[in-house]
Amino acid sequence: MRAVKRGTALFIVAVAMLLGAGPAAAAPELTVKATGGIDGKAKEERAMPVVVEIRNDGDPFEGDLIVDFSNSYESGTAMAVGLKIGTGETETVRVTVDSPNSYSFSEQQFRFFDGGWKNGREIRYKGDRRPNVNFYYMETSFAVALAESADRLSGLQDLSFGTTPESEVIGPLGRDATLPADAAGWEAADLIIADDGFLAGLSKDDQEAIAGRIRAGATLLIGMTDDPADAGLFKGALPLEQQGRSELPPEALRESGTETAVPAFEVTLKEGAQSLGEWEGRVLAAFSEYGAGHIVQTAFSFGDEPLATAPETAGFIGVILSGIPGSTAAYTGMYGNPANDFVHLGQSATERFETFRIPVAAVILIVMFYIVLVGPVLYLVLKKRDRREQAWWIIPAAAFLISAGIFAYGAKDRLFHPQFRQAALFLSDGSGTLTGMYTGSVLTNRGGDLEVAASSPMTLSAAGGSAPFSGGSGSFGHAVAEQAPGGTLLTLRDMPFWSVRTVHGETRIADAGSLEADLTVSGGSLTGTLTNGFSFRLRDVSVWSGTSLIPLGDLEAGETLEIDAKVPGSVLFPAASMAGPTGGRYGNPDDGRAGNMVQAAGYALDGRRPALVGHTASPLAKVGLEGKPEYSSVSVIVQPFDPEIRLSGPFRIPSSAISGPVSPEHPDGYVEQYPDGELFLSPGTFLYEPSVPAVYAQPGIGWNSFKVSVSDGAGVSILNRSSGEFEELSAGTNELAPVADFIGQDGAFHFRIESSHDGGHSRLPEIELEGVASP
Repeated sequence: MRAVKRGTALFIVAVAMLLGAGPAAAAPELTVKATGGIDGKAKEERAMPVVVEIRNDGDPFEGDLIVDFSNSYESGTAMAVGLKIGTGETETVRVTVDSPNSYSFSEQQFRFFDGGWKNGREIRYKGDRRPNVNFYYMETSFAVALAESADRLSGLQDLSFGTTPESEVIGPLGRDATLPADAAGWEAADLIIADDGFLAGLSKDDQEAIAGRIRAGATLLIGMTDDPADAGLFKGALPLEQQGRSELPPEALRESGTETAVPAFEVTLKEGAQSLGEWEGRVLAAFSEYGAGHIVQTAFSFGDEPLATAPETAGFIGVILSGIPGSTAAYTGMYGNPANDFVHLGQSATERFETFRIPVAAVILIVMFYIVLVGPVLYLVLKKRDRREQAWWIIPAAAFLISAGIFAYGAKDRLFHPQFRQAALFLSDGSGTLTGMYTGSVLTNRGGDLEVAASSPMTLSAAGGSAPFSGGSGSFGHAVAEQAPGGTLLTLRDMPFWSVRTVHGETRIADAGSLEADLTVSGGSLTGTLTNGFSFRLRDVSVWSGTSLIPLGDLEAGETLEIDAKVPGSVLFPAASMAGPTGGRYGNPDDGRAGNMVQAAGYALDGRRPALVGHTASPLAKVGLEGKPEYSSVSVIVQPFDPEIRLSGPFRIPSSAISGPVSPEHPDGYVEQYPDGELFLSPGTFLYEPSVPAVYAQPGIGWNSFKVSVSDGAGVSILNRSSGEFEELSAGTNELAPVADFIGQDGAFHFRIESSHDGGHSRLPEIELEGVASP
């Protein structure tokens, strides 16, 4: 009996050791500290930087960190970061998370896999499960101040800028601050303020990240210094040329509240720059375009005394910034994010793969062949061999083989190769650089994981998600992206056989070329030359004027085309959004990719110039896909341009060419303005200040007719400049005269819109003008 007990005890000990009940197995002991946003602040639905600090107090760890956020409905991709952390070591990881929001945070945003996420085991860790971050609504304008000393920019803490109801100034951030690692991480920043010499002291990568954000549409504010090199890589793009030091008296900057002279510089405007303020002929500030954004430079340093501590410096700088021309429509779109809308438009076109197609004549011949084969031919053969009883299995076998042959013929492309359909939109700035976005949909020929690759500087994400709106496991089960040598490797996980997934991203192509236009509009005709400076053929090249396209034809690479085309309305108007069927008719309407890209381009136009548009089958956004895929690509290129316009005789300006910003009269007001003229207003009153294209705001223009169409809903009134009073307009079409009483010398009108007591949807008044230009 005692032997039995001893044997049982030994058996229990052995089993316990096998099950891990003995001494604990060696393992890493990881502790996580995570922060998000810029200085802990982020915007809903805007990309944000995340910094993850990992300390290992256990055995060495070699594996992957998974950063997993449930992003917007249009994008769901977890990120894998390879790590190797020894005992007692601490590792810091900087990543950028695309379109996060506070309501989609899960209980655990980070995972660790010892040995790698594909085949390793997940291990537990201590510390933060999600980054510490404060979220702000998308309608908040963010300014990020960069300075060696917080005191130098203390006067800008209350800076109010932009057309949004709220502004938030972040910083000043010093050189020891952790800045976003790439341009996407700066997406929440609408304004970046750089104190004297701060930019030049940053690393090249940090400067490139800021430059990428400015090119994407933000504004850089910088003061004048003795050395232009203090602006870092922006020194060649500054709007002002220094001519030597010279003080400004306090009355020159009286709006700032300073009572003493301000150290400043004598300056001149560089070519292409525009003044934002002058005093007795001296330029105080100016701006230049930088991609889709702006660089604003003052002729003084706002971080030096006396401006650094002047009581109204923030208000003074705010007035300067208000002079920057912006888009005619503050777009918010169906998801509040133009990038999400682009993915939606691209995905709806690229996921439309062609169905099996076999010519009707071939089907008829096959059916006739089958009838003859299983009828007289089979009968004669079997009768001759005296095997007519075998017909019972030969006939269905023949039917099966012929059906399988038809299927294999129709599906041969999908059986042996995956299919990849891509749509891309590129904006050209005329200098040779293309900046664009793309979507690509893959139709698999097998099941399981599929790898997609993109080289730098392309970004790559997967559209959709494994469990949209569920708040569950995030995107890890849907797609995982990891940095590979030279780019990004994206794994689309667990794809069913013959299924479709879509990827998307952004890219920038330097030295790609441009369209060279020498065009003149006169007497209702567009004449001149247009040269294709790209290395590929452009199809359906057109002039985009207002909401219409003037077709010019196809252009081979390097070809110059003589232009002589009629211009509807006798003049070219700023290119405007062509949402809906109008834009969908561009290119091949049965395909939809070129048309959808033109619709997406409407959200990125500057609203000030006409544009040239064309498309190519060349895959400009090159995405690699395993399995020898068959590629099909459509890339649309849009390039705004400035034609020479010579006005003479009568003309008519359509409502689509007259637009402007809407702003609340009171600080607590809120407005969403869409490209199609729709508004969403909070309760209150708003100012709408549209203007005619600049070509009409000149001497020699006489106005004959002025009509304003008002929709039911919000109340609309217009300023009579002669009486100084606002005149209320009724719903429907209002004809006002004389026109000179309502239009300013700069071609602008002044409307007041009063929303209903509970706010809601409304529409902008539509303006139609007719006039005549003196020869």
